[in-house]
Amino acid sequence: MQPERNRPTISAVIRKTSLCIAAVISFVQLPCFAGGGPENVFLLVNSTSANSMEVANHYVDLRQIPESNVFYLPYLGSKSVVNGDTFRGQILLPALIEIDKRELTGRIDYLVYSCDFPWRINLTSDYPGKKFPPQLSPRGGLTGLTYLAAFVKQKREEVVGLNTNLYFIEPTRGVTISRAFKSKYRWAVGGRRTAAQGLSYIISSMLGVTDDRGNKVSEIVNCLKLARSADGTSPSGTVYYMKHGGPRSKPRHEFFAGAASELRTLGVEAKILPGKFPENKSSIAGLTCGTARAELGRSGCRFLPGAFCDNLTSYGGTLSNYKPPIDKKTGKKSVYQVSVADFIRYGATSACGTVFEPYSIKQKFPVPSVHVHYVNGCSLGESFYQSVQGPYQQLLVGDPLCQPWAKIPTVEAKELGVRGMLRGTVRFTPTVDAEHDMPIDFFELFVDGERIGQCKPGGELQWDTTTTEDGYHEVRIVSVDDTPIATQGRLVKVIGVKNGLDAIGLSTDRRQIALTDEFVTVNVASTVESQVELFCNTRKVGSLASGSGRVRIPLNKLGAGPVEVYAIGAGQRSKSIGFEIAVR
Repeated sequence: MQPERNRPTISAVIRKTSLCIAAVISFVQLPCFAGGGPENVFLLVNSTSANSMEVANHYVDLRQIPESNVFYLPYLGSKSVVNGDTFRGQILLPALIEIDKRELTGRIDYLVYSCDFPWRINLTSDYPGKKFPPQLSPRGGLTGLTYLAAFVKQKREEVVGLNTNLYFIEPTRGVTISRAFKSKYRWAVGGRRTAAQGLSYIISSMLGVTDDRGNKVSEIVNCLKLARSADGTSPSGTVYYMKHGGPRSKPRHEFFAGAASELRTLGVEAKILPGKFPENKSSIAGLTCGTARAELGRSGCRFLPGAFCDNLTSYGGTLSNYKPPIDKKTGKKSVYQVSVADFIRYGATSACGTVFEPYSIKQKFPVPSVHVHYVNGCSLGESFYQSVQGPYQQLLVGDPLCQPWAKIPTVEAKELGVRGMLRGTVRFTPTVDAEHDMPIDFFELFVDGERIGQCKPGGELQWDTTTTEDGYHEVRIVSVDDTPIATQGRLVKVIGVKNGLDAIGLSTDRRQIALTDEFVTVNVASTVESQVELFCNTRKVGSLASGSGRVRIPLNKLGAGPVEVYAIGAGQRSKSIGFEIAVR
């Protein structure tokens, strides 16, 4: 970690960024709905990577990600570092184009990467002949640059600025104001929502990194399970702020006391401790520290489900087997710095780190009130990006939907409990459990991931079942709180529809399969002699030329972990059939 130097140069860049920020402002206003749930996630899966497929399968299962929100991208490039053109051409733009193609643009707020995508993007070639000060090197993190996609798409050099994130907000008079995020919201200077103009963003995180010094798939899956189990539990542990005299701690000292005080007011214990890393703490709910070295396995510490860890150091987000620098005092080669993967390996639910030397510049790291946003009920993604003013070098690892302190309502609709098949126009009257003490703004109705209706409390949702295939469909009703956090709750059910006489069904002899088996056989029974196609999410994995028969599905098209397959043919949709595919 290098100390900050040449401040006049940095200030000049900040001023230039402020003047040029209008160049990437969009003035288009679209209808806005609250974000924060699986319906708002677009999940990128590297279909050439077994690890990426496996991690994604678990995440889809844990978070009930709609089938329409999963995108299989055959990425064959580097899993560590790529240039800007590769990032745009092979990853970012294909994802954004697919979101638009699927007509999801109005509601995707999270662009989430499974593993085996590059964690660092080198934008140097985007600016030929341009010399940047060392503190603002144009080398950024996958997630930080995805969040700043509006800058990256246009090759704007202001992407390296320290005030590019207008969603960021500092506490005012000791109070942290938390707000829900939506990709179509526009933000102005000072963290203000603006009605007609401003900058928009998209929250991004990486579920895990398996490259070089990254994590095992089992460690990543365990992390995702911890995140899901933490939702709405209000962990009773302690948030720790570690304070010492080095450059990895000083930039944020002034904010420690205020954040700790706010957390205590909110009912969460917070402590400011001397030193670089806590020792023998059994219930860590969150951690802000600054150290290049930390023996996590020997620290005697235990992280609670949902715990977010933020460590200000040079290479916290660097996962390659780079050559550690020589220690100037001893002349010996230093050991690797503690990384985001280390925190995940030893039980944290999420962590962040920079992918290139950031210097000790506070704008590049979360302010201590990141934990206050979290405790206010925001998701991990919302909490993190409200807290980093210049996030371009950051890599955020973990489940961005994790909400340990959210007050999550239970959604009910008696019509979804009716037995038998539905037909014609179906009406739902949604409610939330009586114990939920937050007002509800509206309810939304989704069928197979498509949003088809909205109503206010006391109103009615309608679904014309004749507009879709006969058979089985995933129906979800989502509630959105009428609060600044806009917390969501949901009810998800599989519903049968029968407006005609025909049907299609699937069966199999095995549900537990080893990936080494290479194929799984699915039996198709159809009343119609026409082509039948089989899908996993929206990806075609097999077909049958006509009527009933047997289909062999290559397991490398499904990946390891929990998966579901369904069939569509002649206006019919089958009930999904689930498999648990083991690596060995």
